[in-house]
Amino acid sequence: MENKLPEGWEWKKLGEIAIVEKKVILPEDIKGTYQKYIGLENIEKDTGRLTSFSETLGDEIKSNKYRFTVENILYGKLRPYLNKVYLPDFEGICSTDILTIKTVKGKAIREYVALLMRQPFFVSYANTRSSGANLPRINESKVLECKVPVPSLETQKKIVAILEKAEETKKLRAQADELTQKLLQSVFLEMFGDPVTNPMGWNTEKLKKLCVKIFGGGTPSKSKPEYYEGNIPWVTPKDMKQDFIQDSIDHISEKAIEESSTKLIPPYSLLMVIRSGILKNKLPVAINICKVTMNQDMKGFVFDNKLTNPFFMLHYFKIYQRDLLNRVRSVTADNLEFNQIKDIDVILPPIGQQQRFATIVEQMEKTGYSQQQSSLEINNLFDALMQKAFTGELVS
Repeated sequence: MENKLPEGWEWKKLGEIAIVEKKVILPEDIKGTYQKYIGLENIEKDTGRLTSFSETLGDEIKSNKYRFTVENILYGKLRPYLNKVYLPDFEGICSTDILTIKTVKGKAIREYVALLMRQPFFVSYANTRSSGANLPRINESKVLECKVPVPSLETQKKIVAILEKAEETKKLRAQADELTQKLLQSVFLEMFGDPVTNPMGWNTEKLKKLCVKIFGGGTPSKSKPEYYEGNIPWVTPKDMKQDFIQDSIDHISEKAIEESSTKLIPPYSLLMVIRSGILKNKLPVAINICKVTMNQDMKGFVFDNKLTNPFFMLHYFKIYQRDLLNRVRSVTADNLEFNQIKDIDVILPPIGQQQRFATIVEQMEKTGYSQQQSSLEINNLFDALMQKAFTGELVS
C-alpha cells in the first residue's frame, strides 16, 4: 500500500522518470582498443561504491556488453538482493547483467533515482519479483514498474545534497578506521619485519607448538530450538568483521554445549575462519574478549603466554594472510587445509617485545572503540536521514 506523500510529491512508476538504455557493444566493435570494464563483482553491495574496474583489451572480450556514460545509473539485475547500484563518473562498458538506466530530462535527476534504488523497499520489490532459483534475475520491465516517490526537481536536488554530505562523513569515518589498521601494520613490520621472509632472523616454531589448546567448532542441532535460547555467544564467519569479538549475532545455551561438539573457548584466544567464500580475498581473524563458542567453519587457538601473545599473533596473521590464502583450495566450499596451518613456521621475537607491541594494540583499540561508536552513530544518523528523505520529512 502506498503511503501518503506531502504536497508536490507523487507516486510514479520508475518507467515514468527513467528508461533502460541498451547500447550493445559486440566484441568485434572494440578489437584493438582498451575499454574500462565494470562487472557486477566490481560494484560494492549496499554502498553504491565501485571497488575496482579493469582496463581490458577489446580482443579479450568474447561476449556482448553494454556501453555506459556519465549519464547512466548502473543497476545489477542479477541477485538484486545484493543491492548493487553505481553512478559512473567515466565512460566504459559493462556486463549485460547490469542495466544501464537513464533518467528522463525534466522528470528526475540520476543521483536521486540511484538513492531510491538502494532503498530497502526497492530491494525488497526487486527480490520478490526475480526469477531463477540459483541465479535470480529481475526483468527490466519489472524494474520499471516499481512505484517510487517523486518530488519536484528542486526537492530532489536538496535531498541529494544532504545525503551526499552524510555519505561523505561515512566515507571519512571508514578511511580513519582503515588508517588505524595500516598504522598497526606499519608498527608490526618496523618491530618484527615481514613474517613471511623473516629479514630479522628470528627463531621460528610450528604454530601447533605455540598452543596449549586448539579448538574446533560445532553447530548444535537446529532441530532443537532450545539450544539457541541461551546467552552464550556462538561465533560464525559473519561475526568476524572486527578485530575483537565481544558478542555475536547468534547465541546458544549451556545445554547446547553439553550435547554438541561445540566447546567454550577462553577469552583472549585467536579465532580464525578456515572455511568460507571470503577466503578468496581475506583471512578473517579476531581475538575474543569474553568466553565464546563457534561453528565448524572456524578454529580457536589458545597460546602459551610464555612463548607468544595473542595480540602479536592477530597481526602476524593479518600480514601473513597473503601467503596463507594462496593455499586455499576449493572442494564444496573455499577452505584452508588445517594441517598446513598447524605446521606454519611462526617467527618468535622475545616475549617482552611482543608484549610491548600488545600494549600499543590495546591503546589503539581504545581509540578504535571510540571510532566504532562514532561510526555507529554516523550510520544510524544516515539511515534515519535516508528514511526521512523519501517520505518528504527531510526537506519541505
